[in-house]
Order: sequence, then structure tokens, then C-alpha cells
Amino acid sequence: LPSSNRACTEKGRAQRPKKRESAILRGSAPDYDDAARAGAREREDDEPVARAVRAVRDAAGDAAHADGDGDDSDGVHELKHLSQAAVRKIKAELMEADANHDGRINAEELKQLLRKHRATFSEKEIEEIGELFYASKAGGSVSYDRFIHAIDVATEHEQAGLDANIHFKATPTQHPLAIDKFSVEYLAGGHPVYTPEELDIKLTHTAPVTITDRLAFGTVKLLRRGFDGATRWNVGEITKTKIMLRAIYLETIAAVPGFVGAMFRHFRALRTMQRDGGWTNLLLEEAENEKLHLLTFIRMYEPNFLFRLAVIGGQLGFATFFATAYALNPRYCHRLVGYVEEEACSTYTKIIKAIESAPDQADLASWRTDRAPAIGRAYWHLGEHGTVLDLMKAIRADEANHRDVNHLAAGVKPGQINPFYDPAAKLDQMLVKYLTDLFDTTKDQEPAAKPAA
Repeated sequence: LPSSNRACTEKGRAQRPKKRESAILRGSAPDYDDAARAGAREREDDEPVARAVRAVRDAAGDAAHADGDGDDSDGVHELKHLSQAAVRKIKAELMEADANHDGRINAEELKQLLRKHRATFSEKEIEEIGELFYASKAGGSVSYDRFIHAIDVATEHEQAGLDANIHFKATPTQHPLAIDKFSVEYLAGGHPVYTPEELDIKLTHTAPVTITDRLAFGTVKLLRRGFDGATRWNVGEITKTKIMLRAIYLETIAAVPGFVGAMFRHFRALRTMQRDGGWTNLLLEEAENEKLHLLTFIRMYEPNFLFRLAVIGGQLGFATFFATAYALNPRYCHRLVGYVEEEACSTYTKIIKAIESAPDQADLASWRTDRAPAIGRAYWHLGEHGTVLDLMKAIRADEANHRDVNHLAAGVKPGQINPFYDPAAKLDQMLVKYLTDLFDTTKDQEPAAKPAA
């Protein structure tokens, strides 16, 4: 460090409680460029092709993060605490964990890196950190030098004795790893990763049986016809603007039922002093999921002032109606939401088909290759290059899940356990899988030896 900076650093350290200095911090901290070049020379001569690939991918990664997902450019990082020996050791482990040898670390590679230190990190911590990193980087990665720079900054915070409860106040807005804040939304509830089979949604319909069911079905059909007519949804071709206006408005309404239902079930559990069988958590998860739909779409289209006024009016009107109806007849409300979600699945299926069948020169065709917003790629695990088309398929799968959950909730009797959170069913499934695996002889069989020539 320059003498002036070193003097300030020593003065600051003298005012802090003395701590045992880690071995990796002893000695002067070199200029990072020298340390990085020294570590890079260990593989440069042997891997010219890999070096070229890294250069191309670094450039592509920097360009990719220029779309607002977070700046990941690799400028000069002056290290203040890590010694040259520490930098080389960290970089050696990073290179070992870097499975595709692109000079960057993604979520899976980070988990492999942490698994080398199982005495320090439990498997639960490793999985949680991996999910946090994936969400924060929207499926992306960071370069070696940014990762090492982040360690150096974290070391400075540790030396300052920052408590976790005040960490957010003392740290800069932009984290050294260039992570984004939407990971907070993702980690609050999480979201399962859909398989290709789960994304292949079939349009289903639950036929109304009781008078309540018919009333709910009629209400949804009336609302659908009115909204389609007001927005001219079935007039002319489907455009990006038409899709965004419809999706954003409906998602501001769709997030209401889950929260209202959870609130009433929560209050009922307090009044009766009984458990609600996990329904409150499930409905809150549904409301949060619908909100993430909205937060993703709003990154793709910015509505005007009049649209926002319409959202406020629609939310006030629907929330009042739904809360009153839920207090009188919860079955009607859940059946209503089930039929609404049937319509949502139909709408998203229409949108997906329009994107897939759009001519290459059409504006809508670009959604086949345009990257989805970072918050969407993180929440639905779409990967670093997940497209808007992938996003629409994941959202349709969500709507299908809400459809099935609410139709099921409409038929659940008081006191029945939420089947999606039923611990007995989970344990029974585990026992059957254990027994099947225990007596599976195929996994122990070795391939037959080839006959001698």
C-alpha cells in the first residue's frame, strides 16, 4: 500500500479491538494485477485454446451484464488485505472448481468449491448459498478477480467487526460480486425448478356441480367477456404491447385472492385456537408467486399514469368484493379462483403459440430469443440465457398449479390437512422409495466383461 494509505490503515486498526491476525493477511498486499498475472501464467502455456475461450466468454459476460443485470466488468481491483500467497491459493481452488474452464465461477461451481471445505460449510449452507448466488446473478457467473476482490472486501468487514444485523447499513449499495437485490424476493419463498414434463401444461376444466360452483363459473365467464371486450383482446393480431397490458393488469389482481384467503384463514385459526393444516402458508406462497409475475413483467413494459390509476381502482374494487365473499363463502372464492386460473392457462397457451408460430420478421418472434428479465431468470431458474418464451411457459405452469390448488381447496372440509404439505404423504413416499432402492439389484451389477478377441 502507499505510505499515506498504510498510515491511515494502521491508525484505524489501532483504534479497534485487537484480533489475532490471520496467516493469509500477513505481509504487504501486492497490486492485484501482478498477482493475477502470476496465477494465470501457471496455465497459459498449456491451455491456449482454453485461454481464448475464456477471453471470448469474459467479453460476452461483460456485454450480457450491461443490460441492467449488474456491472460485471473486470476493472483493476487493488487488494488491501489478501497477500500474494493467499491470492494464488484462492485462484488455484477457483481454477480447480471451474468445470468449463471459462475463467468464471457460476452457482454450481461455487457449490463444488465450498464442498472442499465441509468442515466449515454444512451441505444445507452450501445449497442455500448456491441458490442465493444463482438468484443474485440471474443464473450468471463472476470472474476470478471479482470473486477474489469480494473476499478482500469481506475480510475488511470482518476486521471491522460488523455484526450481521448492521451489515446492510455499513456495506455499499453495490456488492463486489455485482449481485442484484431481487434475490431477496426469490429467497423469501423460493420456487421449484420445473421439469420439461411439468412445463407441458394440459388445459383442463373442472365441471361445476353445486350451485356455488355454477355461480363461480358464471362469474368468471362474465368477467372474462367484459375484460376481453374492453381490451379488444380478440380483435386483430396479438402484439407485445397487448400482451403486456393484459398480463400486468391481471397480475395486479391475481395476487389478491391468495393474500386475502391466507388472512381469513389466519384469523380463523386465532379465533378457534386451532391449526389450519398448512393452508395459510400455501395461499401466501400463491400470492407471492403472482406478485413475482408482476415484478417480472414490469421490467419488460412501463405502464403510464392512467394505467396505474386503473390498477388502483381495480384492486380496491376486487379486494373489497373478494374479502366480502370469502367471509361469507370460502368455497365459492376458491372455486372462482380455480376457474380464473383455467382462463389464465388458456390465455398463456395462446400467447405461447403466438410466439412460437410468429414469422421470423415479426416483432413477436424476437421473444423466442430475447433474454427474460433477470428477476425472472433467477426466480424460475431459466438459466443465464433463458428467453421470454421460457418465461411464459414457466408462468403458465404456475397458473396451472394455482388452478389445481384452488379447485382442491374448494372441496376441502374444515380441519383437513393441506395435501400439498401433508407430512404423512411425504414420509410414505420416502419409505417406498427407500424400500425400492434397497432391493434394487441392478445398481450393484457390473457390466459383463467383453469376450477376449
